[in-house]
Amino acid sequence: MTKLLFDALTPKQARIAAVLHIEGQRRGVEVVVTCREYMHVEDMLNMYNVPYLCVGKYGKNAYEKLVFGLERQLGLVEVAKGVEGMLSFPSPDAARVVFGLGKPLVVLNDTPHAMHVNRLVLPLSDVLIAPSAIPTEEWARYCPRRVVTFDGVFEYMWISRFKPNASTVESLGLTPGRYVVFRPEESHAAYYRWDSASLRRRLMKLAVEMGYQVVNVPRYDDQVEEGVVNLTRAVDHLDLAYFAAAVVSGGATMATEAALLGVPALSYFPEDYYIDRYLQERGAPLFRCKDEEGCVKALRNALESGRTAPLRLEDPTGLIFEVVKDVVR
Repeated sequence: MTKLLFDALTPKQARIAAVLHIEGQRRGVEVVVTCREYMHVEDMLNMYNVPYLCVGKYGKNAYEKLVFGLERQLGLVEVAKGVEGMLSFPSPDAARVVFGLGKPLVVLNDTPHAMHVNRLVLPLSDVLIAPSAIPTEEWARYCPRRVVTFDGVFEYMWISRFKPNASTVESLGLTPGRYVVFRPEESHAAYYRWDSASLRRRLMKLAVEMGYQVVNVPRYDDQVEEGVVNLTRAVDHLDLAYFAAAVVSGGATMATEAALLGVPALSYFPEDYYIDRYLQERGAPLFRCKDEEGCVKALRNALESGRTAPLRLEDPTGLIFEVVKDVVR
C-alpha cells in the first residue's frame, strides 16, 4: 500500500486529510496524517476518527514561525522516512522534509495570495492541484512544475458527503435559523496585514440588534468575544452552518461551506477571492464586502435573502488519486 504524508495545519485541511484518508483506504493508499497545535484541528480529526500525530505548534510572529517550523521539521523526519511522498496543502515544514528525503510532492492549493507559504512549497512540488477558477498565471510566479485543475472547490469534497444533524446545534442551546455564525479573520497569518477586529464586532452587534444570537468560532485565543457563544472546541461546523440564518467569515472556508449548502454567507476578507466570484456566478448565496458601510448593508441583505438550493460541482477526490498514482511510483 502506498503511504503519503498529509500535514494538516488548519481545520479545513483536517477535513481534506480525513476525506483522503478514508477514500485512500479504498484505493490502496494510506494517507498518514500529521498536524500541529492549532485551535480545532485535532478536534476535527477526532470527529472523523482519523489517526494522526500532532507535531509542534503554531507560531504567531515571524520569530516563532521560524523557530517552531524548524522544530517541526526535525519532528517530522521520522514520519516522512516511512512514506513514499507528500499529498497535502502547502506545509513548509513537511515539504522541506519530504523534498530533503528525495520524495515527490503533490500539493493541493486554492490560496495564491498566501505568498510566504507558497514561495516555500510550490517550487518543490511535482504537481499542484488547484481549482480552475484561479488563473494559471497566479501560480506561475511560484514556479510549480505542473498544474492540474478541476471545475469546483476543495470544500465540495466534504460538503458532498455531509448529512445534517440538528442535535449538534440543539446541544449548544441554539435554535435553527435564529443564530449567525462568525468565523474571524486569519489575523496571525503571515499574509494578513489588516486589522478587521472592529469591523467584525460591528457586524456581531448588528446581528444581535436584528434579533439573532451570535456564535463565534475563533481561530485564536484573542478572538474570543464577550456576550456571545464562543466555540473554542470544535463541533461539526457544517451542522452549525447548515442550521444558521447566515455565516460571516473573515476568511474563506466557512463562507464557502455555507454558500455550497445554500446558506447565506458573507466574507469580509479585504482582497478579492477568485473562488468567491466563481461561486457567485453559479448562483451561490455568497456576499462580499470590504468596508464597514458596505458590510453592514451586505449582512442585512444576506439575512433577508434566505436559503437557496445547494450547488453541485466536481468532486476532485478522484482526480487527486489519479495524479498521485501518476506521480508516486
